[in-house]
Amino acid sequence: MPSPKETLKVALCQHDIVWEDARSTIARIDGPVRQYCTKWQPDLLVLPETFNVGFTMNPDVAETVDGFSTTWLRNVAEDCNVAVIASVPTLEIVEGEERRVNRCWFLAPDGSAYHYDKRHLFTPSGESPAYCPGDRRCTVPYLGWNIELNVCYDLRFPVWSRNVGNGYDLLVNIANWPDCRIDAAQILLRARAVENAAYALFCNRIGSDALCSYDGKSMILDYVGHSIARTRRVGGVKFYWADLPMGPLAHYRDRFPVSNDSDSFEILTETAR
Repeated sequence: MPSPKETLKVALCQHDIVWEDARSTIARIDGPVRQYCTKWQPDLLVLPETFNVGFTMNPDVAETVDGFSTTWLRNVAEDCNVAVIASVPTLEIVEGEERRVNRCWFLAPDGSAYHYDKRHLFTPSGESPAYCPGDRRCTVPYLGWNIELNVCYDLRFPVWSRNVGNGYDLLVNIANWPDCRIDAAQILLRARAVENAAYALFCNRIGSDALCSYDGKSMILDYVGHSIARTRRVGGVKFYWADLPMGPLAHYRDRFPVSNDSDSFEILTETAR
């Protein structure tokens, strides 16, 4: 296994979304995203949940795996030499039947791709009937770091995100988390960082849709729950950023090995049952 890159440079793009209009949304953010990456050269760029169309249950907006939005994400990763994380409503054909998922992509600049399908669907908004839940976690190896993918409502379910044996170094949660519940998100992310002894990111949208308003309040936390985010604006878009050093995290885990005292457990998904 390669030695971890000593400092991982991360950036969160906190942007507004044009409701159910991927082309208009991407037209708004393409310039700022590319300008930011060209100037500051992050290793990892994170965008919100359903970054292209908003948190809609409309089945018509789901794209294939090589659709417009995912292709744009791949192009940004390759053109800007940056790994990109974002979710896209995605349509698959499984055993001859259509299946829609809220798919979180991790797309690396070398063309490699990983994905995680959101496990905990937000039933109050009708996400459960509209999408199929995922049944596996996804930990991505990148530049010697292990990065855990997590989407919005997943943040409320700590067992799903438990860091067994220090299996990941960074937890990334992407969200459409409304203003009315944002205090909960801040508490929950801090808890996930502390209990798992890992860096944690929360990338949220801004703006509004027919049901909710969003004020962002994205976060980057260290492994003891301290905020380490700074901000920049490019082309009217706000980016949160931080440099994450591996050395202090490894030292903290050696000095305070909480993982050694954790409980063993097994998660049973519907598939496993």
